[in-house]
Amino acid sequence: MQWLGAPPRLPLNVSSAAGRNVFQAIGCAICHVPVMFTGPNRSASLRNKEVWLYSDLLLHDMGTLGDGIAQGTADVRDMKTAPLWGLRASAPYLHDGRAATVDEAIKAHDGEAKASKDRYLKLTRQQVQQLLDFLGTI
Repeated sequence: MQWLGAPPRLPLNVSSAAGRNVFQAIGCAICHVPVMFTGPNRSASLRNKEVWLYSDLLLHDMGTLGDGIAQGTADVRDMKTAPLWGLRASAPYLHDGRAATVDEAIKAHDGEAKASKDRYLKLTRQQVQQLLDFLGTI
């Protein structure tokens, strides 16, 4: 798997570029960190490369969204931030497929992500569309 390329990102248009700003403004990028970098690697093609993962790869308390499974240091409410790369081609959404749309997935966020969800719920229809347009490019 280490040699598989990341899903390609699509070019931004006016709406999706505005949606990228909405993504940042409502706090999605706190956990869904847009870009990370690979570390040292014997292979130059994998060494210190930027990866547009949209995740911090950390455990977060997701409240009612938690999967109810305790494993290692992860409690029943803890989940690792899912990478958003390739989101446009990965429906259904969430760890258990309970969300048919990205909108439903965002609305299911809870726990540490509740504040971002609450900001999402206050967006105008145009801002929601811009955000969804942006998410459709990653």
